[in-house]
Amino acid sequence: MRWQRVLLCGVLAYGIAAGQSGGLRSFEVVPLETVSETSSNAGIADLNGDGFPDIVLVKGRHWQVTSRVFFGDGKGHFTPGPPLPSQATKSYSGSLADMTKSGHLDMVLSNDQPDAKLVLLNDGKGNFTIGGRYGDPKWPTRNAAVGDLNGDGYPDIAVANRNATSYVCMNDGKVHFECRPLKDSPSAATVAIADVDGDGANDVIYACRDACQSAVYFNDGKGGFARKESWGPAGSSTRAMAIADLDGDGRPDIAACHEELGCFVYFNEGKGRFGAGVLFQKPAATPYSMIAADLNRDRRPDLVVGYVDAPGVIYFNDGTGRAYRAMPFGDGKGSIYGMAAGDLDGDGWPDIVAARSGAPSFVLFSRPEKK
Repeated sequence: MRWQRVLLCGVLAYGIAAGQSGGLRSFEVVPLETVSETSSNAGIADLNGDGFPDIVLVKGRHWQVTSRVFFGDGKGHFTPGPPLPSQATKSYSGSLADMTKSGHLDMVLSNDQPDAKLVLLNDGKGNFTIGGRYGDPKWPTRNAAVGDLNGDGYPDIAVANRNATSYVCMNDGKVHFECRPLKDSPSAATVAIADVDGDGANDVIYACRDACQSAVYFNDGKGGFARKESWGPAGSSTRAMAIADLDGDGRPDIAACHEELGCFVYFNEGKGRFGAGVLFQKPAATPYSMIAADLNRDRRPDLVVGYVDAPGVIYFNDGTGRAYRAMPFGDGKGSIYGMAAGDLDGDGWPDIVAARSGAPSFVLFSRPEKK
């Protein structure tokens, strides 16, 4: 059985290309922990080099909590890994990327003020040390995204700051960072990196958090972001966003759930121009998180949305990106603040890790559709 490794949005997902695809799936909820802490995000990757996917469970948000690593055995069982050196921090995300070209996946923690924003270096066995810092500890940072922004082959960092200027931080390969402000950036809690205009350079996409305009910052190929274009409603408040080619035309689209407005897909019309948006879910509960993943292996990304005090929902894409079949999951407790997808038990089907605040985090294992 040969594992395929795919780096998607800074997180390694694992899967096996085999078996029947398409249709719906059912999902089994298995607790990852018993405590109800402020977990904020999750990542999936082989961190200790044994060939099996592990889990990073990011914790903190507005309260200082220690994030955790769980080592997987490839069969869906997990044991706690070594303590992280970051200790208790107000962390929102823990992006996984090889920041120094060592061949090992490191962790970029986005921490709210007054905590330093940290890069944790991996020794290849899942033992992490603090290798560097980026930005200003005083920044009101929420999430951060990781990707090469200046073409030097090293992952850089795009930072989402709420009610403050956001930044891109360039990595010199030795985890020293030069941070550059983005002009007129929106108040943001969510950020993504993707080449949305097809020029070969990664762009930076922000969702507006506080009743303002979301924006794409276009990369000039050298890490300059002078060109900016808006997308979405002019006065939306958004935390849940995902970037994926939802209609199969080869261009990345934007999916977003806006508070009080509902969930939309903004189709990429070419060169990074996005349409007015197609509604696929009316407002029900408050959306906090979203990921895109092909959960039924029909070669079209599906969407998973985490809500507040309500079950999460998997939206299965009909292939057009315009119509989705909804499948709720979970007990509806707490807030699903962040998620990650990858094959955790070696059956070839993507599973989901849901990081919850106010309720225990859990793994959602993919199973054959119940008849």
